[in-house]
Amino acid sequence: MGFQPSTTEPSLLAALLSGPGLLPGVTASLAMEAAGGGDDAFWQPPRCLLMTMMRHIRIKVLSLVMIMTSFKVHSCVEGNKTAVPAIFMFGDGVLDVGNNNYLPSDASQADYPYYGIDLPGSTPTGRFSNGYNMADFIAKDMGFNMSPPAYLSLNGSVKMDANFTGMNFASAGAGIQTIINDAATMPFWYQVSQFNDTIGQMEANLVHQKLRKLLVKSLFLISVGTMDLSVNLWRPMRNPLRPSPFNIPNTISSYKAIITKLYGLGARKFGIINVQPFGCQPWARQFSKNHVECNDTMNNLAREFNDELKPLFFNLSSQLNGLSYSIADLYGFSNATFMNPRAYGFVNINSTCCNPPCTPENDPPCENRKQYWFWDDSYMTEQADKLASAAFYNGPARFTVPINFKRLVKIK
Repeated sequence: MGFQPSTTEPSLLAALLSGPGLLPGVTASLAMEAAGGGDDAFWQPPRCLLMTMMRHIRIKVLSLVMIMTSFKVHSCVEGNKTAVPAIFMFGDGVLDVGNNNYLPSDASQADYPYYGIDLPGSTPTGRFSNGYNMADFIAKDMGFNMSPPAYLSLNGSVKMDANFTGMNFASAGAGIQTIINDAATMPFWYQVSQFNDTIGQMEANLVHQKLRKLLVKSLFLISVGTMDLSVNLWRPMRNPLRPSPFNIPNTISSYKAIITKLYGLGARKFGIINVQPFGCQPWARQFSKNHVECNDTMNNLAREFNDELKPLFFNLSSQLNGLSYSIADLYGFSNATFMNPRAYGFVNINSTCCNPPCTPENDPPCENRKQYWFWDDSYMTEQADKLASAAFYNGPARFTVPINFKRLVKIK
């Protein structure tokens, strides 16, 4: 059983536990992560889709179009040249494309309308967005049609055939460390354990040398950390006399250990998305002085964590031969947009387009979704993710350190 709060907790803690847009039905998980998600022409079903659908059966009964979206593979498109042979994605709801659909029902899930309203057929796929998310857009920038499939959708069966484009292990609510002992999410370290488990299956189809070459050339994309920062807020309120192991230095140390593990498994190119200013999410703004401005306490934590990422990866690249990286500044890009939203095409950067729980029983979402930064209380719209991803792939130097994703994947 996870931690159950008392009814006398401070108002901020109460919102962390039960606020809309977090983990519906899971007070113990406390996931207040920042996350997100084009154009209708973005999705074009490949010919091999039906074969993929027949190989996979979802745990939940979803619509046919939803399955098509979830299991669509990329390299079925002949002549499609990609910048990397595969992408392996890890982290939280910023990159989750449906793994949480396969977790217990009390996990944070986006498998119901209005999520996915701008996807083909307006069907939800588990992406915490009105459409595609950052995982899809970064994959598209790399030459794929969309994100590799959710790992759990493969039902443990990994085939290294012409359709293989990588795997997505990301899980909404995931932290770098284990926050509590429940099954409501898959922590970062557990995702890496899942990746480790697939190495044997991959080697069954490729000789060790070819597999090593594939991994060295692949992109390992990671977005994680907000959940751990959340714990920095609520744990001291719960028991101020008990030291919390979830401080930023310990969290960074755990991050380093997990990256080192991935390196040992063959990863060499790391695309890191830092923590956005989660104090500016709509649910968090209610705790500012005027209930409109961003919450400085939360954003200070995000800045402190992000500042530690730079020396972490600089040192790792010096210590681990062949490791290269790019840190995408989602915090900086978000702030740049908030300072001049109309320059980026947004008319609303404060409130939600869809009021949680974003179901047909409630008010429909806004019609001008491409002009909203936030989809719900915690997650970005498809348009926000699209613009951020473009900045990280080949945008100005101010939003990536030390190089952008395009230059990263070209490193030999």
